[in-house]
Parts: sequence; C-alpha cells; structure tokens
Amino acid sequence: MKKLTVLALCSLAFHAHAAEFQSGWQGSRQWIGPEYWASPIYDWETKDGAVEVTALPNRLLHSLSHHVTSPADGFTATVEVEFLSEQKIQSPAKVWAGFAVGVRGMMEDPRHVAVWPTKRFNAGIRADGSLVLGNGKDASGKLAGEGPVLLELTAADGKLILKASRGGKSVTAEMDMPVEELRGNVCLTADSPRRPGNPLGPLKARFKSWKMAGEGLTETGVKPFGPILWTQYTRQGNKVKLSAQMPPIGAEDAQEVSLEIRDGGGAWRSVGKAGIDPLARTAVFSFDLPSDIGTWEYRARYPWQGAKREWKGKFIDDPAVSGTPLKIAVMSCDNGYAFPLPTLTRNVILQKPNLVFFAGDQIYESYGGFGIVREPVETAMLDYLRKFYQFGWTWRELLKDCPSIILPDDHDVFQGNLWGAGGRHTKLDTDGGYVMAPEWVKAVERTQTAQLPDPVDPAPVAQGIGVYFTRMQWGGVPMAILEDRKFKSGPNTILPENRFKLTPEGTDVPGASLLGERQEKFLTRWAESTRDVPLRLVLSQTIFCKGHTHGGPELKKGGYDWDSNGWPRSGRQRALRPLMGDNTVMLHGDQHLGLMARQGVDDWNDGPWAFMVPGTANGWPRAWWPPDGRITGNFTDPFGNKLTVLAAANPEKGSNSMDPTKTDPPELTAQKKGSGHGLVTISPDRKSARFEMFRYQFDAAKPAPSDQFPGFPQTLEFK
Repeated sequence: MKKLTVLALCSLAFHAHAAEFQSGWQGSRQWIGPEYWASPIYDWETKDGAVEVTALPNRLLHSLSHHVTSPADGFTATVEVEFLSEQKIQSPAKVWAGFAVGVRGMMEDPRHVAVWPTKRFNAGIRADGSLVLGNGKDASGKLAGEGPVLLELTAADGKLILKASRGGKSVTAEMDMPVEELRGNVCLTADSPRRPGNPLGPLKARFKSWKMAGEGLTETGVKPFGPILWTQYTRQGNKVKLSAQMPPIGAEDAQEVSLEIRDGGGAWRSVGKAGIDPLARTAVFSFDLPSDIGTWEYRARYPWQGAKREWKGKFIDDPAVSGTPLKIAVMSCDNGYAFPLPTLTRNVILQKPNLVFFAGDQIYESYGGFGIVREPVETAMLDYLRKFYQFGWTWRELLKDCPSIILPDDHDVFQGNLWGAGGRHTKLDTDGGYVMAPEWVKAVERTQTAQLPDPVDPAPVAQGIGVYFTRMQWGGVPMAILEDRKFKSGPNTILPENRFKLTPEGTDVPGASLLGERQEKFLTRWAESTRDVPLRLVLSQTIFCKGHTHGGPELKKGGYDWDSNGWPRSGRQRALRPLMGDNTVMLHGDQHLGLMARQGVDDWNDGPWAFMVPGTANGWPRAWWPPDGRITGNFTDPFGNKLTVLAAANPEKGSNSMDPTKTDPPELTAQKKGSGHGLVTISPDRKSARFEMFRYQFDAAKPAPSDQFPGFPQTLEFK
C-alpha cells in the first residue's frame, strides 16, 4: 500500500480542571473498544494499536466518554492520520480525514447522537495537503511534500485555528469561533467520493494516538459499552439459561466468557466458561443454581487489555415462590428514531417487572442509517449486530436483572415481511422463505433466543435453520412460546394473482400453513396439559386476526393483510381451537397498534384473550378506526375471523406526517404516533390480571390516569 502520512496534533493548553482524553488502542479486531461507537462498525477496525477506516461519507468514530459542552472555554484534540491506498489517490482534493466536532442529533443524549448524527463541524486535512475547516474556508496554500504533518486545531480566545506544519513550513486556516456549532460529540472521520466495491480498491485512513483536553471538554457520563455488552436470561426453578452478547473481538483476544454466582453476598463460585460464537458473538450458559429458591447474584467476566471486565446482574426469585404478582412488561417494534428510548426505559424500570417480553422487530433495517448489507455473511452479520447492539444498549439495565423472552420477527431478519415456508430459501419474501443466508439467520436467532428454554421439538427446518418454539413456567403460570412466521406459507405460492379480489372464503385455500404441523401438535399437547390451570399464556409475534383497519403513510383503510395471523383462516382456527375457553391470554406485538380483544373461533367470545402492544417507537402507522365509529364491540375481520375489541391504543390523527429525523422531536413523535408499552400484572393466586397500555411519555414515579390509552386498564377474572 502506498502511504501518505499526516500527523495531526493539537497544541494542548491544559487548565487546572481541564478534562482529558487519550486513546489506548491495543491489538487488532473489528471492534474499536468500550469507549467508542463506530458508524458503521464494518468499516472500522483496530489494527496493531491504531484504527483504520474505509474513507466514505459519514464514517464517524464517536468518543462515548467525552464531548464538548462549553466551546468558549476552549478545547484541543490530537490525532495522527495516515492515508492508505493501493494506487495513487484519485481526486485528492476530495479526500480528507481528521475531526468532526460539534456532532449533534435530534436528541441530546450522546448515545443518540452517535447513532443519529444530523449536524457536524469538520476540521482536517485533504490528501493534497490542503486544510478543511468548517464551511470550507481553506488555508492560503498547500503543504507539499512527503512525511508527517503536524495539524493543530485550537479553540480558544474567540478563534478556531487550524494549522499544518512540517519542517519549518506551515499553512493556517482561521475563523471566528462558531461556538454553537462546536458543542456536541467529537469524532474521527475520513471521507472520499468513493463507494463500496470501487475497482481501485479501498481508500483508508489510519489514526493513532487520539487525545483531547480543555475546559470546554467534559465527561459524558455514558457507561463503557463492553466488552461484555449485556446479558439476557430465563430461569425456571433452579435451571438458568443465560446469553452474554459480545462485540466482534479479534483472533488474539480471549475466546471465552466466564460466569460466577453467589448467594447473599457470599463468596463467588464458578459456573464455568462458554466459548464465543464466531458469528453471533454470544456466549451461552445453561446450568443449575444450587437452590430453586432465592435471588442469586451473577457476574460475567472477560479479560480485556490486562484486566478482568465484569457485567453483573441478578437471577431473581420466581414470583410464585415469593407470593408476589407476576408483572410482565411487553414491548415490540422499535423503529429506532428515539434511541435509546430514555423516557420509556426509565418508566419500565420503575414499574419493576419480573419478566419482560419483546415480541419482535427489536431492530429495523433503517437503524442508524447506511441501509442493509446482505452479503458477504460476515459483513452482513456485522451490519445486523450494529443494529441489535442498539437494542441491547437500550435495555441492558433491565435485562441484567429480569428474565426475558425475546422473539425475532420479520425486520429482525432483514425482511419487510416473513412467511418462512418451513425455512426454505427465497429471493422474494412473498414467495415464502428466508432471503438471507441460513447461517446468518441462525446467528440472528441465537442472539435473540439463546436464553430461552430448550425447544420442545428441536429438529431443524429447511437449510438447517433451527427452531425455538417451546414451553416455560414462571410465576406459577404456564407459557407457550410460538414461532408465528417460520412455518407460514408465502402468499405468492399458495394464492392466485388476483388474491386481493378473492372472497374471504376464497383466501382460505387448501394446503396453506400458519403454525405448521409440528407447532400445532405442540400447542395441542400443551393446551391439554394446562387445561385446568386458572390462567395460561401464549406468546407470539402477532395477533391471530387482522387487528387494524387503517395503515400506511396516509393511514388509508385497508383490506386483506397476509402478514397478519388472520390468514390463512383454517390455520388460524386450528391454532386457536385448543385454546378456547376463558383461561388463555395471548401476548403479541407487530401491528404498531395496541389492542385488547377476545378472539372468536366458532363464535364471538369463545376463544383466547389477546393483548397486543404498540411499538415502543412506531414507524409505519396503523390504526383501529372501524367505519361505523365504534372502537369496541364485536367485529369480523376481512378474512371472516371474529374478534371482540375491549380497547384500542390509536395514534393521533396527523402524526403519520411527523419526521423525527429532521424536524420533530423523536420522543414527542413517538408519543403522538401511539407508541408505548404494555404491562400485565397477574395476581398471586393467578385468578385475575390487570392489563395496562401506557403511552410513551409519562412519569411512572407519579402515575396518572392520562398515562394510559383510552379504555385502559382492563381487568380480567379467571376461574
């Protein structure tokens, strides 16, 4: 590789109380470290103690530990930069590297800014030796020649000065300090007109020894993110399954995570070690606690740069043993624009659930920008992980102490809709099957479901893709955990081209599958074994009917929705028939709309109850606005399925036009678009349950009736 070496160094005018930052990169790996967020992760890597990035638009490495809060008080930054290219750099005047300062977004949280930056101020050097400063103001000349270049950026005394020098020669760019433009995150960045796959090969920038200091620089308060990013677990009696999510470590890094437990503050005892999956980057533990009663502390440990890093949490006691209510927080469909959901996560933690259920779409393809990478598999997995890491970053403080059930849905596997058709490969999702490579799909499912109890029927489906449908007991309540999507038929392969013109009876064609034969048998056996309990739960991605009337950017009235579990109707009937009666409650997400209903099989009110929650940050809008103006009562969906609606959590009219990425506050957008979460509180005797549907914006420390959507809470009694 030919190299153009540039040393970017800022004069460090330290003050008595100045904050200081210094990079400490060691080794080689895809991941930069716990104090950084790389956008996107697959274009950055540490290499021999430096950081390299492919020079492309909007490539930013954010410092999570420090940011500029008071530019007028002055700050400095230091980094060594080196351009790397296999060939002579084309258009060197358009290639540059250095700093992005004053990086801000639609929310103040540095984590949000790292994922959704909207503003920045640039300061760096071009490959032709000229300088970049903010609005394009250039130096009076170029620094010609070869060898290291000293680049000084100084914000002080009302001026912003960028100076480059080598061997006694220098060029300088200067401007009045744009104070408001300099407040925010500080990043390293490299930019060029090239695009991925350029025939000239990658053009990279290499950074070393990044330092910052000054009175205007402060610590962000953001906790380091890694090397153990978070944990998620389930517990049944003394049986625990735990998954620790890791970053993309290097070949020379430790390849195992260790786990230790203790009871009542006693001595730590080892559970063992688990290897890190090379694609999913998870370490999974399955073990028995010494006792099936009581709360146990745990700590996952990993050696990182000469020290043991820990992530601690608790295996809480079963509510059935402690005689307390079973409190389940239910979430789904986070469109990502309000990351990291600060108001909602605070409220859920304050509500103290003892089980959390994420019903699907933990991520969307649009998360953090940069589109979708579908191949090769390794890069595609890094693209998924950078998105899934945002889910864990959002919820890790809850997940470490609370058992969780997490089900991947269509967007989690990079599909707008998923008709799994038994796991086969497809190029078009409506044909049925998986678009992504099978090893990628298996890795995605591992990241989200590895902590679930073992599957009841573990045989893989087509392409070797695994299954995770299973049963669980928690809080004295038996639960069936389903896979709505994996066995469902694709409409293109089972329905005629004119399917939208068919009668409801005509859509219910022979051979159409919903849950599939294996899952239907499991559900029938489970239903029979739990028939006499006061209350049982079924958890799945979506409701077993078409649970909305309007949808899309203009919230138009719609007809058939093949993605809903209202189709195919015969499969829907077979699934619900074993669950008929008063003692079954189904929990769902998916529709971006909250709904409390009872599903009918042969008649209204003879089937299971359904509690479907809105998105935590609704994107694609949907609503329940029946044409006669009623919200509640008996209805028949377009496929002929009966349902009785008790309450609905609709968006505000007009909210579908809001833009949280450019013009509208993200959390206000979430509120108006009907975002929120559900909370199910089941009494200690398991004979009653309270169903609450909370709006996005409220204060759980000071609850009020207006916190919930109209018609909530709802309370059910069970015999």
